[in-house]
Amino acid sequence: FALTMFIEKAQVEIKGEGFFVKRAELRKEAWSMMEVAVAVLADVKAIESALYAPSQGWGAPLEYAGIRPREGLEVRFEFVDESGKVNINTLDRDSLILLFDELGFELDISSRLSDVLLDWIDADDQTRIEGAESREYSSLELDVRPANQELKSLDELRYLFGFQDLFFDDDGLPLPVFEQLEQAVSIYEANSLNVNAASSLALRAIADLDAFDKQAIDAFLEGFDLQMGTADDNYFATADDVAAVLVDIPEGAPLGHQISVLTVKVTVGEGGYSYTLIGTMSVDTEAPAMQQSGENLRYPFLFLDLREQPGFNNARPL
Repeated sequence: FALTMFIEKAQVEIKGEGFFVKRAELRKEAWSMMEVAVAVLADVKAIESALYAPSQGWGAPLEYAGIRPREGLEVRFEFVDESGKVNINTLDRDSLILLFDELGFELDISSRLSDVLLDWIDADDQTRIEGAESREYSSLELDVRPANQELKSLDELRYLFGFQDLFFDDDGLPLPVFEQLEQAVSIYEANSLNVNAASSLALRAIADLDAFDKQAIDAFLEGFDLQMGTADDNYFATADDVAAVLVDIPEGAPLGHQISVLTVKVTVGEGGYSYTLIGTMSVDTEAPAMQQSGENLRYPFLFLDLREQPGFNNARPL
């Protein structure tokens, strides 16, 4: 499979840094399981023409593929539908103010956060009314300057004026409000907001849908037993499905029902240690063909990002 190129890179890194043997073993297992997950996703998409939600059956990749991990190895998959979120990098000032307002901030704070974020992202060094550019950041003890480009990670927000105090504690750990934000926004551009996965915050801030609309969506997704995570879970597969549940969709609301960008998190554990690999892929785009062993390999999806759990304690004791 095309992930071989990443595995080869990992092997070189392991040799170069002389890392723990257990970490190297678990690393290979995690990459292998990532391949299983992607193969299952590709199979489901080939059958149903699109990916909508884990209730299609791909939420349990090993069960779907009929694969049992070797004895002693624990495997856990987590899926995050980036299409159920809004790209924070492309929101204008009014949309950002509305987003922060929905998070519970007063208008003056929402306005300030919006200007600071836009100044961090834009290419110029002109300070907005309530924003901050290089001159303002020069007063900080840390050597921090606006990136003048789109956020590469939501964790980057910890360096922005105002965000440190409102979204992170004194130890730099995310506060509950950051977790709320993380459920609603992404750094990836999706074709539309996938109703199958959109949070209440995203639906309110971007599509102007209220709590009653969210309740109707959840009732449809839960199926007859009104419980998520059971065998009768449902999913929106067509625009007609969405229209039948949301009878009064605001004009221009960017609602959809398919996944276009998906993050897969694979955690493997053995002997008291665990290791996590995270991959984000565009499921609408095929990766370019690759040469290996004299043959062309074509990967079913295009990886936008493939990374290990941050920190040197990956493969840490459980």
